[in-house]
Amino acid sequence: MAYHQHKKEIDMLSSKLRAVIEGEEPGHLLLEPSDPYYELARAINGVQSMQRDISKDFLTQQRGYFSLMEYLTIGVMVLDQDQKIYLGNHAMSELMGREMNVKGQLYVNEVRTYELSRLIEETFQTHQDQHQEIKIEATNKNVDAHVVYVPINSHHFLVMALLYDITELKEIERMQMDFVGNVSHELKTPITAITGFTETLLQGAMDDKQTREEFLKIVYQESLKLTELVEDILSLARIDSKPQLNLSMLNLHAFITDILRTFKPELEKKQIEVDLQIPADCQINVDKNKLQHVVNNLIQNGIKYNKTAGKLWISGEVREKDWCLSIQDTGYGIPKDEQERIFERFYRIDTSRSRQNGGTGLGLAVVKEYVKALSGKIEVKSQVGVGSRFAVTFPLEMKDNLS
Repeated sequence: MAYHQHKKEIDMLSSKLRAVIEGEEPGHLLLEPSDPYYELARAINGVQSMQRDISKDFLTQQRGYFSLMEYLTIGVMVLDQDQKIYLGNHAMSELMGREMNVKGQLYVNEVRTYELSRLIEETFQTHQDQHQEIKIEATNKNVDAHVVYVPINSHHFLVMALLYDITELKEIERMQMDFVGNVSHELKTPITAITGFTETLLQGAMDDKQTREEFLKIVYQESLKLTELVEDILSLARIDSKPQLNLSMLNLHAFITDILRTFKPELEKKQIEVDLQIPADCQINVDKNKLQHVVNNLIQNGIKYNKTAGKLWISGEVREKDWCLSIQDTGYGIPKDEQERIFERFYRIDTSRSRQNGGTGLGLAVVKEYVKALSGKIEVKSQVGVGSRFAVTFPLEMKDNLS
């Protein structure tokens, strides 16, 4: 009788242990304290409780790990040693242009970028990390790809693909290279002219008064172009490096009147009539120096690209939540399909005409950056052969970054 009772209890303990090993959650064993297997049963119950706590902690950590992966801004994909996807986060799906969190699928069926597939394959074959900048055609994204070999133990490993989006950095690099190339080209033109004409003068042309005066005028005009280009470049550099505002109250009518006085010789030379339509008591709160760059460039363009005996309208007003200023001319006008591009650095509508008028291709880029620094917006309306109207709008309430 005792033998059968002991065997029954041993079978029950064995069954309980197998269930715990297999991850099941059977009820606790309940034996009398006097039972010879009481302490063993308590120990098995303790193991089950500990395993349950460990599993709970593991699941909590796993959920936290997966959540963290989802919130990462870099693309992450983890592969098991059978080359199957274990997980892929949202950023990876965004970069690849398709769902990559397809657990259990072979990566070769899901990764459709050859360069990335090759890096992964090399990592599986060599057990060495791989690194390369690649372009994902599906999304037109440039990424810095790292494929990492992660050993787990002597028999198991994972492969992790990490993609860093560097599209914006590549675009900035391209813009910087374009800017340097354009600056070099624009500087070369007046410098070449100045060098060539001065060299000719030094070789004997200065002895001819008419030739000397003609060449010196050309050198002077080219030096003005060079000065204007350097000033525009410096203006852009100042905007990028010092965006702070120094605000003060300003009478807009008096401010524009003072600026127009500096353009009097140019206005008289082209016989341009100015119609100033700004109330005498128009008060605004603004950074005077930055606004001056905007107005100077817009008036200068209104004169350069205006016709002889043309007209220039300058109007401004304070409204309920903002104030605006517009400058309208009777000039060449801008084709509709090019109006969005005129604010690009070094963009010219008509290269020959712009060069003839001394344009650097940077003036409106400078205007756009200063308007942006003043939290404003600029719009253009133009008709070829009729003229152009540039309107800038700024908020009435503007924060002083220096305060």
